[in-house]
Amino acid sequence: MNEEDPLSPERNCADALMSAGQPAEAVPLYRKLVAGHPDQDSLLLALAWALHDSGETAEAAVCFEQLFRKELSRKLFTGFAYDELVRIYREGKNGEALVSVCERASAAQPEDIGLLRTLGEACLTAGKADEAVRVFQKLTEFEPDAPENWCSLGEGWLAVGEPAQAETAYNRAAEIDRAAETLFFSRLADGLLRAGYPERATAVWERSLAARPDEPFSWMGLGDALLCLGEPDAAAEAYLRAAELRPSAAGEVWNRLGNGFAKAGFHPRAAAAFANAIVAEPQNQLYLLRLTESYAAQGREDLAAGVIRRGRKA
Repeated sequence: MNEEDPLSPERNCADALMSAGQPAEAVPLYRKLVAGHPDQDSLLLALAWALHDSGETAEAAVCFEQLFRKELSRKLFTGFAYDELVRIYREGKNGEALVSVCERASAAQPEDIGLLRTLGEACLTAGKADEAVRVFQKLTEFEPDAPENWCSLGEGWLAVGEPAQAETAYNRAAEIDRAAETLFFSRLADGLLRAGYPERATAVWERSLAARPDEPFSWMGLGDALLCLGEPDAAAEAYLRAAELRPSAAGEVWNRLGNGFAKAGFHPRAAAAFANAIVAEPQNQLYLLRLTESYAAQGREDLAAGVIRRGRKA
């Protein structure tokens, strides 16, 4: 006859509290169990979850860190504690801790592509762009025919201020997967624009449109780049093409242009764009609000008041 597990009563009580949605009440029970049986990982894991669900993420991370160190010491790396630490540190925007965990996991499993990719992403998040580039270069060496690896490398090059290298990497991705080249060029152009290279972004959008002139998103991207270059007329023409290509979403297209014009200080042009958005979607109150704001920014309170009255009647 088997002896009754001496942990069962307290463990069952703690587990029952967790099932009842009372993790804070379960924490002291799990603490006592862990203190009495420090060699049992299942108890430490249960405490970690109770702490996490109680909002005590910092202490939960300490528990997961203990489990993680044990995982690293074993030949079979399950990665369970690693996954939880990555999630906690990402949600908490703790870049240094995230990089530390990813570096140790990748060192334990140096040929694991997933761990290496997560390390590269963590380095980018933590502002360690040079290290991210080195990690992504390793990825392209391990899997040279994976376009996503080249895109990641391109993102890394942008982060270190090397737009030409970034373009080379994204071009390689497009060569590998021609069917997705519009997506890759879109990511490249967006990245170039965010990094402060509107001329290069414009050239990439134009190249993308040369291959797929029927892609409305590319026309909007081109319009954004042209607006950054101080060419509002050309930007409006690009957005017009996008609206014509996608009439069912014309309101959204014109609204986006209006927001871009307003941000750049072109308030009369913004008002015209919002007016077009209203023509496309007359019942959309958001567009009426944006038009009102544009008129107010021009000091045209009379026109703003007229739009408000129209909205009340709608």
